[in-house]
Amino acid sequence: MDDPHFRPTPILRERRRGRCAHVTLMDSHGRPIDVMVRNVSSRGLSAAAAGQPPACNEVVRAAMDDGRELWGLVRWVDGNLFGVEFDIRP
Repeated sequence: MDDPHFRPTPILRERRRGRCAHVTLMDSHGRPIDVMVRNVSSRGLSAAAAGQPPACNEVVRAAMDDGRELWGLVRWVDGNLFGVEFDIRP
């Protein structure tokens, strides 16, 4: 079909799920970071820190409610909001 008005929408990344999830986030020294998770996917999470957020490029560890432990890197910080990209290599 050659419809000049049709433009496919690219799917650039996995759909994120906004949901309540129990995640314990710790800095690279094992100190807890008090956060509220805003959304989570298999590749990372977005959260709001109750206090000081972790610094950009800081390594963090997330203990998920299903027993998994994921390491990640803080990719962005905006005020008390921040995003973590998980290390998902096999």
